[in-house]
Amino acid sequence: MSLSLSHRGNDLSYYEKKHNETVLEELEVGDMVEFPRDFFSHWGVYIGDEKIVHLTGDESDNDPHAGESFFSISGVRCDKAWVKVENFLDVAQGCLAKKNNDKDRSQVAAGNYPRPSDEIMRTAYAMRGQAEYNVFFDNCEHFASYLRYGQKCSDQANMALGAIVLGGAAVVIGGLIGSLFPRKK
Repeated sequence: MSLSLSHRGNDLSYYEKKHNETVLEELEVGDMVEFPRDFFSHWGVYIGDEKIVHLTGDESDNDPHAGESFFSISGVRCDKAWVKVENFLDVAQGCLAKKNNDKDRSQVAAGNYPRPSDEIMRTAYAMRGQAEYNVFFDNCEHFASYLRYGQKCSDQANMALGAIVLGGAAVVIGGLIGSLFPRKK
């Protein structure tokens, strides 16, 4: 039984690698790339030569507190964020990456056109190093959107904030209803 599970895992890795190699072949400089994870997606921008630039966490072996933060970036719990240029297939490992320029329509409608590829690359390389991070206002999707359009936006953060607002509203409404109809003892 373990032999078949092992074989199945190898098939998945083979499929994942072939899928990601196909995506890589289709990418053009400036394309946003989504790396779907279990509960969220990680984002980056393709800058050519099989490289992706992205905002990611850095878990240091020398830091005894690394990984203790409440928030995570790219699946790594951390307090610091870094803009890194890394090999596309290394970043894509463990997921099925996809080119995702779906924000083009809404951004163009707002007057934010995709930047020229040379400007994206120049900006990306200038931003390398330690960076600000906020899961709701300055995450990897905000970073990728900024590189492509010059404007930060994150659908994931907007959905998360919306869920928090709705949850808070439900608590307030529940409290108001509870105060209007007190329990009988």
